[in-house]
Amino acid sequence: MNTFSSTDDAGRPPAADAGEDPPRWRLKRRCALTPRQLLLSFAALAVFSAAIALPFGWHGLWMIPLWCLLEISVAGALYLFYMVHAADGEQISFSPEGQLAIEVVRGLDTRHYRMNAAWAHLERGGARKDRLWLCCSPLRVEVATQLGTGEKRRVERELKQALAERRTGLGNALDLSALSSQR
Repeated sequence: MNTFSSTDDAGRPPAADAGEDPPRWRLKRRCALTPRQLLLSFAALAVFSAAIALPFGWHGLWMIPLWCLLEISVAGALYLFYMVHAADGEQISFSPEGQLAIEVVRGLDTRHYRMNAAWAHLERGGARKDRLWLCCSPLRVEVATQLGTGEKRRVERELKQALAERRTGLGNALDLSALSSQR
């Protein structure tokens, strides 16, 4: 099951007023096991397999321990793959300067992107229009990759609203600064 959080630690919704912290979205996969639980489950699997394989090895049937070694090696590789990708996801936030900051985590690779919130927009794509991109000029970043269809729609709606509010707020701020410079 996947999850995303579009509120801050105090439980406020993403549409922030001027005096509040800017909204932030954490879009990531919900993991069923903590790293410690995962390691304990792997250790239990390895001990159980070794407890079965070793008596056969002592009696001269070396194919059983070799098979168990292969089994544990494959399971270990899969556990490692799961652990590396357990934190995959994106974090989207607005900086106080009006920049849109996006952090994308894929395995051991973390990438940081910045976009001008006044020019950023969302695009839907893919064969079934099930992919969501944040775009600004040539930069295009896929977001909400770990979420289901309903959650993607909610994120899309919230991001569009927040971007529209930023554009309106930035437009008003520019108008006010233009008026004050003319006086």
